[in-house]
Amino acid sequence: MKTTIFTGPQQLEIRDVAAPVLEPAQVLVKTHAVGLCTLEQRLFKGAPADSYPFLGGHEVAGEVVEVGPLAATAARPGDIVSLALLTRCGTCYYCRRGMDNLCIRNNESRARGQLPGPAGLSEYVAAEDYQVYPTSLPAGSAADRASRIAELALAEPLACVIRSVQAPPQQFGDLALVQGAGIMGLLHVQLLRQRGVRVVMAEPDAHRRELALQAGADWAIDPLADDLSAFLRARSGGYGVNAVFFTAGGAPAIQQALHGMAKGAWLCLYGSVHPQGPVQIDPNLIHYNEWVLTGSFSHTSASFQQAVAMISSRKVDLAPYVSERVPFPDVYRGLQRALSPATYRVVMTFD
Repeated sequence: MKTTIFTGPQQLEIRDVAAPVLEPAQVLVKTHAVGLCTLEQRLFKGAPADSYPFLGGHEVAGEVVEVGPLAATAARPGDIVSLALLTRCGTCYYCRRGMDNLCIRNNESRARGQLPGPAGLSEYVAAEDYQVYPTSLPAGSAADRASRIAELALAEPLACVIRSVQAPPQQFGDLALVQGAGIMGLLHVQLLRQRGVRVVMAEPDAHRRELALQAGADWAIDPLADDLSAFLRARSGGYGVNAVFFTAGGAPAIQQALHGMAKGAWLCLYGSVHPQGPVQIDPNLIHYNEWVLTGSFSHTSASFQQAVAMISSRKVDLAPYVSERVPFPDVYRGLQRALSPATYRVVMTFD
């Protein structure tokens, strides 16, 4: 089979390797679709030298080929599945506390002698049984089926956003601010609307603000041109927002959000900050306002299960976020397109 190795900035190798040898508790999956996440994009643009070589690809959907005799899964050959390929050891301190998203071995390869990385950008994947999430697709044309499988590849980012929106104790009618109308920001909008929350999107790009409104945002504002704090207070009786979800915009956006938060509000740092930079806050504001500052990193097995169920039942619409489908093995072109501001998620296809 062919697999993809990130060997350096702007450097990829599509290598012919032996197909995986299935271990008793594993499931062999023929890859159909892989989303090119920000992880792969950063590796392609340029990462520290010790990041290479790396087997990229962790947003994966495919078809079961073989199930190991000891694999604890309901999946059977022919089933379409979504894969959560990030490692969860199940035995470390955090896994046993129900915080498997913070597993201390989540970057380790489980295969001896294998290069690091989830290796989803391959024609076949030998997944651990706990990484396999079966689903069902309704009958339809071949084109519709391919489209649905591409959406299933986005179960991982959806699962991450599910964790994020579930953290603040939101009530029906609350007001939330989402910063950044990338794919993660737009998924926040969709899920917050389902929870009965009014949503303000802060996004400098006019086209993306329009997409946020289409996704269900009640308002979309340019935070670089307008007074964001005044806007938020004008739509909340002067109190401010009950929750902020930072997905993009850097440290200045976080600093800006603090001026528009109500008492008891939550600030959830969903996105990482690049470039890194400090945020200044008077600790008395946290004390007197009872603010909660938190982060949201990765997904849990529970949120991944919920994501697959939502996609299967069409409770969330991911089709607008699959900007392009690029046939494997043209990963280089796929990553070039993924880096374009005009795209959301580029999906590699293997059919």
